[in-house]
Amino acid sequence: MKNTTRCPMCAQGFADRTDLRVHLMCDHRKSSLTEELLETIEARDDSRARRERPAVPVGDS
Repeated sequence: MKNTTRCPMCAQGFADRTDLRVHLMCDHRKSSLTEELLETIEARDDSRARRERPAVPVGDS
């Protein structure tokens, strides 16, 4: 069996997304999944905001 999909919580490999879905629903708590998802979204949004924020010239306030 070739592992093509990895669990984002524990890196266990799965042959397809259905197996991963069952694993997530049975082996990981919803609160842990929610925290992980929100942290990922926050990190992505923070990174995007830093790239899009105009630079403030030195000496200006």
